[in-house]
Amino acid sequence: MMVCPFDDNRLLLILQVDHSKVTGWFAAHWGNDKFAHPTPYASMVLAAQEHDTGWWDWEIKPQLSSEGLPPDYIGSIKHLGEKIWLDFYRHGIQRLAEQDPYAGYIVSLHADGLLTQGRGLLKYMPDYSVYPEVKEFLREQKSYRAQLMTQLEGLAEYRDFISDEQLWTNFKLMEVYDQMGQFVCNRYPFNSTERKNGPSKTMSNVPTPTKPSSADTILTFTIKDESRARVEPYPFDIDPLVVSFHGRLISKRRYENHAEFLAEYYRAERIGINYSLHSQ
Repeated sequence: MMVCPFDDNRLLLILQVDHSKVTGWFAAHWGNDKFAHPTPYASMVLAAQEHDTGWWDWEIKPQLSSEGLPPDYIGSIKHLGEKIWLDFYRHGIQRLAEQDPYAGYIVSLHADGLLTQGRGLLKYMPDYSVYPEVKEFLREQKSYRAQLMTQLEGLAEYRDFISDEQLWTNFKLMEVYDQMGQFVCNRYPFNSTERKNGPSKTMSNVPTPTKPSSADTILTFTIKDESRARVEPYPFDIDPLVVSFHGRLISKRRYENHAEFLAEYYRAERIGINYSLHSQ
């Protein structure tokens, strides 16, 4: 979950499963005269929409940190524990691949990237690949992707999208969608500067695919006010793109125990958040 300052007495929690839906919304509306639509379209939208829904296993009954605080998603593999994090990612990838093997393949690559500095794209991230359980997870996912590729090669609807070049393009798109989803969801209001971690306004400089045979670009967000931002170059098919999601408010304090936290977590006030992204 994303743990954001709200006011002097409360925190705003944005669940990873809700952030994931925002990310899918970006993929669904991606493409215009400067940016190619993602292909295969339904698989890429599904991958973006479901990339973090393995978190559902944990977020239905989240734990407290050792300090009695709700733990933030940044660095979660360490403060939740490797086994917990790796297990819910495994489950999420498998559930998705059962619905769409291409989407499952892309999210498996994304999980790999979260552990390996974005497969080289995000050098500022920790490299978790030195840990034994992570090494095993990476080996397991590589083997699982090989199984999925055999499946994809046998399905006519996917054969045009499984070249190394296309898979790398789609992996980069997945990283851009995720960075955008984090940037939008982990601040309230939009122009808040209270939160110090998360993607930069240039989406951590992830190279963003544009069109086939055209150079990648870097997207830049310029926050205009508490609910609007300009995106350059503008990648969406409607202008503005309105983004809506929900958060929940809890007390800003240490909790005595898990039961006390869950009682407040389940009863927490929900608020609707609406932002808009513009070309100008």
